[in-house]
Amino acid sequence: MPETVIIGAGIQGATLALAALERGVCPILVDRDDQPSGASVNSYGIVHGGLRYLQSMNIPRWVRSRRAQNWYIDRYPHQVRPLRCVMPLYAGAPRSPRLFALARGFDRLLRTALGQHVPLPEDGACSRQEVLQAYDVASHGLLGGAVWYDAQLLNPPALLREMLAEVEQRGGVVLRSTEVIGLIEQGGRLQAVLLRNASDGREQRIAADRLFDCGGAQAGRCMGPARRVPSAAVLAFNLLMDIPAPPASDAYALSPTPGRGRSFFFRRYGAATLVGTFYRPAPGILSPEPTAEDVRSALSSIRQCLPNVELDEGSVLATYAGLLPDRDGSGRALHPGDRHLRPGPEGYHMLVSGKLTTAPLLSEQVARRLWPAAPLPRTGGWRPRHA
Repeated sequence: MPETVIIGAGIQGATLALAALERGVCPILVDRDDQPSGASVNSYGIVHGGLRYLQSMNIPRWVRSRRAQNWYIDRYPHQVRPLRCVMPLYAGAPRSPRLFALARGFDRLLRTALGQHVPLPEDGACSRQEVLQAYDVASHGLLGGAVWYDAQLLNPPALLREMLAEVEQRGGVVLRSTEVIGLIEQGGRLQAVLLRNASDGREQRIAADRLFDCGGAQAGRCMGPARRVPSAAVLAFNLLMDIPAPPASDAYALSPTPGRGRSFFFRRYGAATLVGTFYRPAPGILSPEPTAEDVRSALSSIRQCLPNVELDEGSVLATYAGLLPDRDGSGRALHPGDRHLRPGPEGYHMLVSGKLTTAPLLSEQVARRLWPAAPLPRTGGWRPRHA
């Protein structure tokens, strides 16, 4: 009987495997690494919600983000907690108390009208003094702070490990240190996939009529260079810094130019501060490693956010990086949408999510479309010969 194979044990592959199992399909999930890696585990860990997308009046994205927050909170409540986010607001700047008050009101209206209740505390505001007590930000023109709540993944690698354990417990197969190195086609249809085990180099072929490529920046490699696939040419990275952190339950959204432009989040991470996310175009690279120049540029932005904090390259304790999908291969603009593509033979599917937040929704959407009715549970299952 042909198998269903999923490439990539990141958040996209893991949630697709769980969605398949809920419909009676037992997939084989393969990942070339021994432990979860890549953009999923190096993410800042915020499951963003409504106010982020109301700034651009992106109502469809607002709806999906609220649903995604519920997905994580409902299924993995012990892995998620509310994250209180604070953004300083300045006189004469686009981000004003009046604007945020209007956004909060619109957010509540949408939640009621569309039934998008999320079990997070209500948004609000804080005083000028409260902002300054937490961080020594620019004080000229500071009026106070906007307060909203997002969901935060406490430990993305631990969440992924739990998901993968659940896949195995429910009858799926997880093959670590294994790579799909080729496809066998006949008449434009997928017939089989070729696997290679990284630990011993052994190769094998398994019959498969559906292959789901959730490999992120590596998606499409199993098809070779001849077919055009979406690019992942944006380097995204966060810095773990030895600098003062805000209160334990808060994240501060600070901008190099007070009250306007790009914001970076600062939150406590153990005994240090996690700062991000920073982006740069990275066309053609395969390994998401920030350069020394990337780090220096990020430090320059952090100094502008916190002009009274002393820091240098020695203040960087660690970097967490990944590659994200872009629009045209240049890496100049992220592609924020969730896409289900079929660039290869019949039976080959590619799932590309621009955000960790909504990856589970894309998985469930694809699963509903392809497996509308759950078949009878299988009594057996494919097992690797080298297991």
